[in-house]
Amino acid sequence: MNIPFAPQLSSEGDSSYAAFSEALAGRHPDRRSLTLPAMAQNGRGPATEEEAARVVQIAAASDKAPAATMTSADGRWFQKWSDEVPDYNFGPDKAAFWLMSGAAKGELKRVVIFQHAVSTAAYQLQHHIQDPRKTPESLDSVTVAGLEGVLRAYENMLPAHPDIRSQDLDAALAARDKGMLAQFIAALPPMPRR
Repeated sequence: MNIPFAPQLSSEGDSSYAAFSEALAGRHPDRRSLTLPAMAQNGRGPATEEEAARVVQIAAASDKAPAATMTSADGRWFQKWSDEVPDYNFGPDKAAFWLMSGAAKGELKRVVIFQHAVSTAAYQLQHHIQDPRKTPESLDSVTVAGLEGVLRAYENMLPAHPDIRSQDLDAALAARDKGMLAQFIAALPPMPRR
C-alpha cells in the first residue's frame, strides 16, 4: 500500500498508557482540566451542530476511503477539532489499544487508528456521549462503534490492497459477521493502567 500518511508513530513497543494515548490522540490525555469552564481552556466553545454533522460526514467518507480521508483537509480538520473541542472526551479504548499493539501493522496501523477515532467520535456525537468512560455501557457501545468503523474501512481497502490483510482484523470480521463483535471486544486484553 503506497499512500502518503501522517507522521510515523513510534514503534518502540512502549505500551505505557501515556505513550499510547499521546500517540493515538496526538496529545496528553489529561491536558484539559475538568474544573475549567469549556471556553477558558482553549478559547472555543462546545461542539456545534454543524461540527457534529461534519464529523459524521467525515466518518462516512472514511468508511469508504480511509487513507484519502485521513490525509484530506477534512481529516486534518477532524484531528485538530477533536483535540480542541472542550465538551467531548474522545479518549482511547481497548479496541484502539489492540489495534496499536499489533492487530494492524505498518501503514495500515495509522489508517485504522484514524478510522477508529473518527468512528468513535461520530458515534459519541450522534448519541450525545460526552465521556464514554462515565459508564461501562457507554464505553462498550463506543468501543463497538469504533471497531465496526475500522472493519468497514478494512473491508473497503482489501480489494485494492490485499497486502494489508491482518489475521487479527479478519478474526474481528468473522466475529462481527456472527453477531459476536461485543464478545470479541470483551475478550481483548485490557488497556494499560494509568
